[in-house]
Amino acid sequence: MISILCLLALFFLLSHHRFRRSPEESYFPWLQGRIPILINTSWIERSKVIYRSWFIQRYPANQQWIFLGLASSYGYLVLSGFLFALIRVRLFGLALLLHVVLGALFAVCLCLAVLLRARFYTWNEEDAAPANRATKEGKRKIWQVLLFWIFVASGFVLVVTALFQMLPQFSLMAQLIVFEVHRYAALEILLAGIAFIYFSLVDDGR
Repeated sequence: MISILCLLALFFLLSHHRFRRSPEESYFPWLQGRIPILINTSWIERSKVIYRSWFIQRYPANQQWIFLGLASSYGYLVLSGFLFALIRVRLFGLALLLHVVLGALFAVCLCLAVLLRARFYTWNEEDAAPANRATKEGKRKIWQVLLFWIFVASGFVLVVTALFQMLPQFSLMAQLIVFEVHRYAALEILLAGIAFIYFSLVDDGR
């Protein structure tokens, strides 16, 4: 229930941000008109367009596999974790095995992504400017910087708590506490990831 409420709140916040960039004067009539467009949009084709016009242009060819690995593992971890949480069933079987394997892939790709991209997301504009000029990227907005580091911090919390749950040294109570931290970190990284993608696309004019 908390996850659903947080996702709904994020949807209304981001949609209101988008509404403020439109010439419309009333939010709810604008939203009513946008929902059918979202439902009827071919998201597969839309994703292909974004991949070609945004992803390929932004990342060098020898680094694209890192971000594809990060995105694909992140997508599966989110879908598997929250799907089983919604039906109130613990992960088991092949779904759990893939969750663990892709969790390791996510950890590796996240570390590499931070090493490659951290210089682009800094509070010091003088440090970020040379990197941005070198790759023809614009100045980062404060929301992009903040959401990037929230995503990274939540990702590391997920990795650490996942490792802790595999250690037999912790008591049952400690394991339950770690599991709750893992769940809330998962919700946080989901919200941060959605908002980060939104602001990146909107600020790039997509």
